[in-house]
Amino acid sequence: MTLAAMLLGEMIEHRVTVSHGGAEHAATYRARVTLDTKTIGAHTPNRPSRQHCAWTAAITIERALDAAPQAARAVATDRTLRGTHPGACQTARPAIAETVARRSPAVRDRLVAAVEADRATLAAELAALNPNG
Repeated sequence: MTLAAMLLGEMIEHRVTVSHGGAEHAATYRARVTLDTKTIGAHTPNRPSRQHCAWTAAITIERALDAAPQAARAVATDRTLRGTHPGACQTARPAIAETVARRSPAVRDRLVAAVEADRATLAAELAALNPNG
């Protein structure tokens, strides 16, 4: 399986452990990347193609608590990876997936930033789940 297929088809994970009420709680953050494409331009017979594919990779970061699966939720959604590729999107999709895969450090950086930004919210949700401790 190529790196691009792994990035677009699977999730990048980051696990953290948070102390709350004298107990350790594990949270798993996952970044899911979905690709949205749109072919722009015309392709007429007997003339050079003027088509290009505009693409956006949407990054959704989801959090799941190991002790409370019902508290799983999306903590951030970003559409920060964008670009264009010559030709129709149907034929350009593998090349676009490779471009997105090369940008996977940006996805991981966004995941880590979302984990840090979610720290206070996570503590509040843990307190709400277990109000006595």
